[in-house]
Amino acid sequence: MQEFIDKYKYYIGGSTISIILFFIIYNNLVNIDDTKLVNIDDTKLIKPNKEKNNIKAEISHEEFLLFMKTLKNELKNLTQSMMEFNANHIKTHSNYKNFRDKIFTKDIIKKNIIVDSISSKSDNTSNYIINFGGENTPEVYKNVIGFRLINACFPYTFYTVTDNNNKINIDNHDVEIQKGSYTFEDLGLQLKEAINNLEMQGTTNYNNFTVDPDPETLKYTIKSGEENDAPIFTIEWPPNTSTHRLFGFKNKKIEGKNEYTSVHIADHSIHYVDLVIKEIPSIACKITSKGQEIIARLPFNSPAGSVVQYRAPEGELQTNNYFYPMKLNQLSIQLFDDHGGIYDSNNGDNSFEFELTIIKNTDLFK
Repeated sequence: MQEFIDKYKYYIGGSTISIILFFIIYNNLVNIDDTKLVNIDDTKLIKPNKEKNNIKAEISHEEFLLFMKTLKNELKNLTQSMMEFNANHIKTHSNYKNFRDKIFTKDIIKKNIIVDSISSKSDNTSNYIINFGGENTPEVYKNVIGFRLINACFPYTFYTVTDNNNKINIDNHDVEIQKGSYTFEDLGLQLKEAINNLEMQGTTNYNNFTVDPDPETLKYTIKSGEENDAPIFTIEWPPNTSTHRLFGFKNKKIEGKNEYTSVHIADHSIHYVDLVIKEIPSIACKITSKGQEIIARLPFNSPAGSVVQYRAPEGELQTNNYFYPMKLNQLSIQLFDDHGGIYDSNNGDNSFEFELTIIKNTDLFK
């Protein structure tokens, strides 16, 4: 209530004064001296002692109309004056600076930027650097205190076999599968051909190896021969790859047999990629179970060969993780697959929209 009175006290005061003046003037008009003559129609004068009440009524009505017209104009002028006074009061009042800063001159501003692999000169679209201050991006962002991902657009590679899952080690021999897109059966055939190309070692003839895909169980059986006395062999999976998952095995060395069958169903998919930008402080990042600091985890929620559209959850867009002001003159964009290797996107282009929080009033840090 006190705030309302303080805000409209000048209007209330002006209206109160106007009402008091109105009653004073009206009271004087009604109580006219009976000894005076009154002009009714410009041709006839009548003393007020005859039909006194009727004459007073006619006089009061005419004078009242004139008074109301005058009062209306005065109130209009008063309102305009009060508006001008109030505007001047705001400008000179001690709260004007706060009013101006809150509406027009903010201490903190938000700015959205879009970066993409097309603008980089790198030949790997999953590992490139965007420099600010150049011809295409002339602005270097200073006093940045907040950073987060808004939108992302990136390709889901159509290849089943990439640089991250095309190698397997058999008896200390590196076996490499040609990169490409394969069906469940075709992938087994490709592995068999790659093993058969190995040179014979001791009693092991790799030409006798077979890889049998079972379309019902979606598992593979790798054998060193059809005979019961086929040689024993070992299989090892290279670190930081997903080859074992591609064929349904656990990520550990297997040995002591001449035949191995998948433990799990074969998984030819990629589950997600992690976006890493090393310039961003850890307070604005997420920590994975491997201890890696990432900006966001981007799931593959569309079919292979398509372009994934990602938007950050609304809950994350409502949070703030501020850090000490920093100068941002570049961004190092890196995409890692779900096994920690650089994502093989077949050089498909990607783009990202980020929101920067920039502090304008650096005096707040003094």
